[in-house]
Amino acid sequence: MKVFAFLAEPASYTVDRNLRVYVPMGIDYCYLLGDSEAKNTGGEGKKDVLADLSKWRQWCYMRRVLKEYDTVIFNGYTGLSFFMLFVLNVWYSKSIGIDSDTQYREPVGLFKRWIKRMYLSIVFGNKHIYGLAGGSYTHKDLFRKFGMAQERVLLMPMVVDNVHFDNKEYKQKKTDIMRFVYVGRLIECKNIDFMIRAFLVYHQKYANSELHIVGKGTLDEMLKNRYASCGSIFWDGPKYGNDLLDVYRQNHVLVLPSTYEPWGLVVNEAMSAGMPVLVSNEVGAHYDLVDGNDTGFVFDAYDEQALVNVMEQISSVDTYKKCSDNAYKFMHNYWNYSLYRRCLEEFINKTA
Repeated sequence: MKVFAFLAEPASYTVDRNLRVYVPMGIDYCYLLGDSEAKNTGGEGKKDVLADLSKWRQWCYMRRVLKEYDTVIFNGYTGLSFFMLFVLNVWYSKSIGIDSDTQYREPVGLFKRWIKRMYLSIVFGNKHIYGLAGGSYTHKDLFRKFGMAQERVLLMPMVVDNVHFDNKEYKQKKTDIMRFVYVGRLIECKNIDFMIRAFLVYHQKYANSELHIVGKGTLDEMLKNRYASCGSIFWDGPKYGNDLLDVYRQNHVLVLPSTYEPWGLVVNEAMSAGMPVLVSNEVGAHYDLVDGNDTGFVFDAYDEQALVNVMEQISSVDTYKKCSDNAYKFMHNYWNYSLYRRCLEEFINKTA
């Protein structure tokens, strides 16, 4: 069984996954885009980039893949590249797995809703198309609710290299000063201002606490100016590589307050380092990584007091240690590359 994958871009977590799973399994792949802010091609070598080719050469490239390979994995289900692959497959009838971390959401506008449902019902209703969902719940709902048969919807978990983020000394962290940390872009949908306001309310009661904000973005200067007088808030800038590992080792609790977050791989990273997580109910990862696992807490993305409440809960030493231990064990014992490989093998065997 020969498998080929069209991957979005060479982000660090993608390359790590490829080297640990795809390459050992003999899966060939290319990238749709050639650049990523967190690009990491170490050990991977030069890979084809579809965006570097003309539209005609892309068409020829995909036709060759469909001729030579038995099964194809494609990241996403929109855009001209996917449409070209889908149309070509009318002649080749190969199994195509759509790899997606998108949660099920109905568009607000009636026209957009109609267009989306019509398009996805055609794509997802095709018997050769499989849904490879990044999570077990709303991510699978995306495929099911837009017309894909249950037997063609499979889990393909969103994972990172847990060993890379491993902090075996997480139990030795001192909690005399509770350090909350946000890691990500400073943009509107990340809900940073909401998080800061909630933290400042919490800080009035728990003075021995800090909020560290790691990242950069369009709201950077505005937020820094607005909260310049707050000595308990630290703007640490973007961090990569070993500097990012230090972020997870030096802080205690990750906060991800997004109003829109298909998954949120920083949750995986923090939990792999033994950190409890506080995530909003809009963060896709919460269904699989937090709910029912005692690895942290979920709060309403639009209710500041809800975030204040879970900050107070995680400040209990016993609760913090329990969630920290559970987070570490869950990632290293279950939600890892071994799980990903088993899911990938299930998909390949199903299409054989």
